[in-house]
Amino acid sequence: MLLQTHPHITFEANWTLGADIIFMLGQCEAIIRTISEIPLPPKERQRLLLVSLRKGAQATTAIEGNTLTEEEIARIDEGESLPPSREYLEIEVKNIIEALNAIRQDVILNDRSSVITPELITNFHRYVGKNLGDHFQAIPGQFRQNNVVVGTYRPPEYPEVNALIQRLCEWMRETFHYEKGNADFMEQVVQAIVFHVYIAWIHPFGDGNGRTARLVEFYILLRAGLPDIASHILSNFYNNTREEYYRQLSLAGREKGGDLTKFILYAVQGFRDGLAEALSVFQNSVLQIAWKNYIHDALDSKKAQGKSKAIVKRRRNIALHFPVDRFYGIDELLDREPVFIKEYSGLSNVTRARDFQELERLELIVRDGSKYKGNIQILKGMLPLKRRQ
Repeated sequence: MLLQTHPHITFEANWTLGADIIFMLGQCEAIIRTISEIPLPPKERQRLLLVSLRKGAQATTAIEGNTLTEEEIARIDEGESLPPSREYLEIEVKNIIEALNAIRQDVILNDRSSVITPELITNFHRYVGKNLGDHFQAIPGQFRQNNVVVGTYRPPEYPEVNALIQRLCEWMRETFHYEKGNADFMEQVVQAIVFHVYIAWIHPFGDGNGRTARLVEFYILLRAGLPDIASHILSNFYNNTREEYYRQLSLAGREKGGDLTKFILYAVQGFRDGLAEALSVFQNSVLQIAWKNYIHDALDSKKAQGKSKAIVKRRRNIALHFPVDRFYGIDELLDREPVFIKEYSGLSNVTRARDFQELERLELIVRDGSKYKGNIQILKGMLPLKRRQ
């Protein structure tokens, strides 16, 4: 169906996946494969998952005007409550976290996913608007029964919404073939982005359209194999580039035939860059784990010198908490690092000097003049060798 009033809503594959987009989608798939194969201890994996879900909730609500910070959201997720005057902000975020967890439960833990249907879309919208009362200008889970204007954009008339959403879901099945089991990763990323734009254009609800679109996008990406600990990336990108996000949506609506090439390029670039940043975070987690293991091995080896288990234990604790970001003077360490303060309370400078000498001899710390730092760089020398670029 083609609306004469909205010629950009064509339900046709009006986009071109040029070499640049295809290359970046290939990079995305490679990064995701790498992330998926990084082993993490359960506690670290759970920490990164919580960070990802909270970032996703913060980003997708912030675009709509929610002012809560990541720190406030973390406290809310851990059980704290906001004052009554800001309670609706708390509910908005809790709704999104609940939805993200429900989607993760279905798609990953229960291995249950399906094609996109009107029922799925309204179910996600029901999550978005739950318990918000007058702070939500729509009936959760129901398409709008009135005409709306969004900025300067007038979405389709409300009697057309039901048929448009039905056609959108049919078109998704016809174009991306998910139920046939032969939709590849690249296609599903494009589907997630295109679906997002069409929800924005049709604007089927009186409120919560953006949040619902990003939940469906999240659903499709998890279904495509995106690790749950990287689930926040596209929402975070849209939020961090909010003005460009709205500009790209507007430009796409004015392109002849609703050509989505530029919006897809914009979204894929952000997705690729966000995945690269996430990979760095996960690699750093692995590096920190390897560093801790290296410290334990070094101080448990025959090379280590210590007159008692207490001395070895103290030196291990100091090494494990030695800052690795830059060089620090002794006084600075004893002033700012709680472990140093505790371990050297009541001990002489001679004892501390002996500890530092032993850690330096074992190459667990390095010295620059009178300053020290943890020698995590020693692990870089253990990486596979490759030709310098």
